[in-house]
Amino acid sequence: MILLLTILWPALVASLALGTAIGWHFGPPRGRLSTAIGLGLGFCAVAVSGLAMSGLVPGRPGFWVESAALNLAAYLIGAGAGALARLARPSPPRASGIASVSGSPDRLAPSPRPAPAAERRFRGKASG
Repeated sequence: MILLLTILWPALVASLALGTAIGWHFGPPRGRLSTAIGLGLGFCAVAVSGLAMSGLVPGRPGFWVESAALNLAAYLIGAGAGALARLARPSPPRASGIASVSGSPDRLAPSPRPAPAAERRFRGKASG
């Protein structure tokens, strides 16, 4: 197993980093489908780990199974850590004042375009 870790450590670090980034970006599962997918990935990790530990697959395919089990486990650990880190981060402060008015704040802002009369005056001075 130590030999396997010395060969695969770059892939394991990449799997852990990718899982952390995905977990941070999406957070914990919120819906039924995403929870089912997460549980399915966990079940696959347990099944592949069991297959790798049993030694039923010898040779090069066995190495592939063992490396898949390690990479999937590292990815899932990273995804869980990223999702927990997203939950633990402090929430941004709530806006007060005009931002709390219902509706779009853009609707309340003045138009950046000048009024038609001012535009005519500007064009008249520029062209004349």
